[in-house]
Amino acid sequence: MKIETPFIWFTQQIKGHPKLWHFFEIDGLMLNAYEILQNDSIAKRVRTEGIHRYMKFDGLITMDSGGYLFMKRGEVNITPEEILAFYEESKPNFGVILDFPLTPNLPRESIQKRLSQTFENTRRMIKMRRTTNPVLIPVIHGYDGETIERYVKKLQEIEDFDIYGVGSLVPSVFNTKGAGGIYNVVRVISTVRALLPNKVIHVFGVGSAVTMHLMFYAGADSIDTASWRIKAAFGAIQLPGSGDRYITLRKRHKRYPRLNEEEQRILDECGCPACREKGLEGLVRSFTLRALHNAWVYQMEIKKARRLMKSGEYEEYVKGIVRRNTRFLKTVELIDRLRKSI
Repeated sequence: MKIETPFIWFTQQIKGHPKLWHFFEIDGLMLNAYEILQNDSIAKRVRTEGIHRYMKFDGLITMDSGGYLFMKRGEVNITPEEILAFYEESKPNFGVILDFPLTPNLPRESIQKRLSQTFENTRRMIKMRRTTNPVLIPVIHGYDGETIERYVKKLQEIEDFDIYGVGSLVPSVFNTKGAGGIYNVVRVISTVRALLPNKVIHVFGVGSAVTMHLMFYAGADSIDTASWRIKAAFGAIQLPGSGDRYITLRKRHKRYPRLNEEEQRILDECGCPACREKGLEGLVRSFTLRALHNAWVYQMEIKKARRLMKSGEYEEYVKGIVRRNTRFLKTVELIDRLRKSI
């Protein structure tokens, strides 16, 4: 199944609000099988009706296995076969393999164990599937080129996948130090891109108005984001190519950037449903309006990226963003070096 790249998946709780697609067109939804399976009545309806009908959404849906959440709870008490059966009954467009994510501080022995478990789950789910709906997405984990190359080769022995996920990068995006820092994040993405030049590369969990562009520039085709809701809950809004701007009246927000004159002008001209109806005052008062605004900004950035990639102007756009967010300047310089060397 083809997706138009670059592409954004909006992470959505199964009963969460706002439902973005009721207000404007979005690329796709990413739901979590773990969350759904915690509620027997919802899981039964999703199995019976199918996830698109249950969500009343006709666009593309990816369902993540929730491997991270199972591990966070302390145990993975579900089998890859059970996850596969749930996918095939609920019929999302894409289903993510039941994987075991890494963290940068894991001992080497634990890393190898999790990689082996993820690979075995991939093999079992591919072998046991009864249909190609949904398309299954294998997940690549690793923090060094040798591990990633070896893992990709093993995945290719199972099947020639059309889309690959890259996981375990979320804790590293805003960190410059250690094996998991942002510099290594872009090295990982560049390595995967070089190994899989004609495949769709999805990077899990790193979407924001700035970081999405770093990911695309490094070689990603697709990202997912929960930050449209998370940032709204903490009183922050997003502006094109900018970081967080805290607009609610909380004492702890005083140390964060507030809207300057140019940003206020951009917000005044925003075409999102929230700004058109209620303006800045509405955003200050309402989580729902902030969430709608943030998601609109993300979706518009994706549409802009598509246009600029086609016209050959995307590189200059990314570098313009970085000039306004100088903490990522060295990251873009590293991506440029990696692109030349690869």
